[in-house]
Amino acid sequence: MAPIQQSVTPPINVSPIELPKQIALGEYLFYRISQANPKLRTIFGIPGDFNVDLLEHVYSPIITNKQIKLINPCNELNGAYAADGYSRAIGGLSVFISTYGVGELSAINGIAGAFSEYSPVLHIVGTTSIKDRLKAETGVYNIHHLVPNIDALKAPNHDVYKEMVQNISVIQESLDYDVDANLKKIDRVLKKIVQESRPGYLFIPCDVSDFKVLTNQLFLNPFNADTKYTKLALAIEVLEDVTDHILDKLYQAETPSIFSDCLTSRFGYQKQLDSFINKIPKTVKLFSANLARNLDETQSNYVGVYNGRGSSDVHVKEEFESCDFIMALGFFDNEMNSGGHTANFNKAETTVVVHPDYIKVNHQTYHIKQNDGERLFTLGELLESLTLRLNPSKVSALPSNIYQFQPQPQCNTTDLPPNYIPQGKLIDYFNTSLQPNDLVILETMSFVFALPDLKFPTNSQLITSPFYGSIGYAVPAAFGATVAVNDLGSTRRIIVVQGDGAAQMTAQELSSYVRYKDILPNMPQIFLVNNDGYSIERKIRGPTRSYNDINGQWKWAELLGVFGGVKGKMYDSWVLKNTDEFETFFNDKPKPSSSKLQFYELIAGKFDVPQRVDNMMCQK
Repeated sequence: MAPIQQSVTPPINVSPIELPKQIALGEYLFYRISQANPKLRTIFGIPGDFNVDLLEHVYSPIITNKQIKLINPCNELNGAYAADGYSRAIGGLSVFISTYGVGELSAINGIAGAFSEYSPVLHIVGTTSIKDRLKAETGVYNIHHLVPNIDALKAPNHDVYKEMVQNISVIQESLDYDVDANLKKIDRVLKKIVQESRPGYLFIPCDVSDFKVLTNQLFLNPFNADTKYTKLALAIEVLEDVTDHILDKLYQAETPSIFSDCLTSRFGYQKQLDSFINKIPKTVKLFSANLARNLDETQSNYVGVYNGRGSSDVHVKEEFESCDFIMALGFFDNEMNSGGHTANFNKAETTVVVHPDYIKVNHQTYHIKQNDGERLFTLGELLESLTLRLNPSKVSALPSNIYQFQPQPQCNTTDLPPNYIPQGKLIDYFNTSLQPNDLVILETMSFVFALPDLKFPTNSQLITSPFYGSIGYAVPAAFGATVAVNDLGSTRRIIVVQGDGAAQMTAQELSSYVRYKDILPNMPQIFLVNNDGYSIERKIRGPTRSYNDINGQWKWAELLGVFGGVKGKMYDSWVLKNTDEFETFFNDKPKPSSSKLQFYELIAGKFDVPQRVDNMMCQK
């Protein structure tokens, strides 16, 4: 299940102000963003001379009255990751602003990750002025940040970078001198990002953001991305047809199951999922996808994580593959979410695959997403329809003893290495220490393969990005998620697991916790697994090759101090070198204060990985 926030009330109370009849386009944009995601309180951005005029409008009284602030990550790549983490933790649209060329290209990797993992990030790029673009029409006019034409006698292409992002974003719009058209473009971009839960681009020339627009346009056209397509006769007919088709198959099944995948949550339909699951009889087995973890795993009919050969255990795998009805909700098909493509749905008599764009009932496909890109209805509307029309008494599945996965100790306490902490010990620790409502953020590292071994408490949430798999994601994404949790006024715990090799990619973002400590009363617990290199790569090839080595001499526990943090005040840090130290520390340590960042450097084995790494990646 998605986390239940203790509070969604912003920490600062302000009185509304009367808006003037006209405001700057930049003010309009940020105000519209706040309408697209009313929970948003932070915009991430890196300044450059092509976007600073736009950034100035974040400081407008109109925008600050909306309690929106600007946070500067350490670089553009980190900024894109931070916006991704913020989006997932806040449950909606996030924003990152970069400058032209050098900034947007540094961010493109993070935006591609957000596209791959379905995170609704708006990337705003401050671009060359319209005046400079007009000069390019008269001849060669090269300016900084814009690569020259390969033909030195031809003018540069000012849209060269825009062309690069067409396949990693769902929409790209460029503003110009047409003010009315600009407002429509802004709405098109925001709505498309929200509807698709994927990144979109808004390119704003540096001489446009000060243009004046009528304020009443913000209210004459209320922002609404969730158009109710079910008002259309065709949509109503298809929705009712597919709902009845699915429920008829469910009623007939003897061993039905629900397989909950992550796209329901990532598209913002967790409440609808919860309502449907709560109405389903307990004779229907529940399974979670590896990357989802959006079910209440304490329910009596929850079996475990089905991930093909990487399932929680062999009994979970057998239970799933013996079901005669499988409904996969929010299906996200990729190798990291299917046990290396070993998931098998083919043994069921009826398989229902529900994706935001289509629904398949065995070999019949309902194309929900139309040729114009609009959907007949949303995944959330389908869940609402299923919940409304479901008659639990018609489910014919008989009560039975449903197998439930219970984590088993990963480490034999009588045979532990004396000089490092096995990752299995960290798995065991989390299975006894995770609490309801925890936010768990995992790096793309060997530990992420242990996900099926973890039992998530009620209302906990998982943020990870192993499908796109860009290492270094977790440090800045965790910072963005921490900002989001604090923006919501939530006291939920934030748990981060990070590998040393990945962390060296983006470690400077730890300094942002120091810089912004005064607005982050709820700080994370960070577990840095120091195994002296790229251990997941060592298991694939070259265990002793230099390409899998890093500088293992970093003093991780001292890094926050180097960045200006005061130990004992802003943060606490420890180095734990073996299992005895680990157990003694966590058995004796009082509950940490969330007001201080807790940093644990765990000395791990250079070649030690969770057993599942061998099971999933190293079998031939």
